[in-house]
Amino acid sequence: MLDKDETLDAFDLRRAAAVALERQFLFGDKSRDQRHFHQILDAEDYYRNLFDALNLDLVCDRIAGYVGVVPRESQLTVGLDTEHSMFLLVLRVIYEQAARECRIGEYSQAFSDSEALVDTFVAHSNRKRPGLVRLREILRTFSRQGLLDIDHDEDKAIRFRIRPSIRDIVTPGFLAALEDYLTGSENVEERAEATEEDHEDSD
Repeated sequence: MLDKDETLDAFDLRRAAAVALERQFLFGDKSRDQRHFHQILDAEDYYRNLFDALNLDLVCDRIAGYVGVVPRESQLTVGLDTEHSMFLLVLRVIYEQAARECRIGEYSQAFSDSEALVDTFVAHSNRKRPGLVRLREILRTFSRQGLLDIDHDEDKAIRFRIRPSIRDIVTPGFLAALEDYLTGSENVEERAEATEEDHEDSD
């Protein structure tokens, strides 16, 4: 039977795992994450085995100061809508550009803003510029997932920091899944257009 201290330890272990699954990424520089962040680092082998049983990978980056729980590459699918997925890709593009230009700041973060994000999105997707309300929704979703932190949200501009965790989400497996998804969507559209043309010809 566990004594009082051991019971508390067991509760802490379970709680840290639950929080990691809920937030996906925990950061050493965030006060709300610190307790669980250090708990997972101190028992890394335990948590690695635990998440392995759930078919998930534990990411521990002690240099950048974060831990995370991510799906395995073989399990990756594009679960978000296409617009969200394209914005994930754009965040990775902006992050890597900042890395090449040596503009990575403390805790391996890259600073950016909504204007740069939208410009890069349009350049890579050939889609229309999303409105600021829609953009806020997307950025807040990514903030909850531990991919960025919003610093300033003004009337016409949003400034944020991209976390290095974006590299653990937008992986070669993610890009392959996104490409397959987009190719599949294009094929469906082409078949639909061909069907419409056949109907018009028969009329």
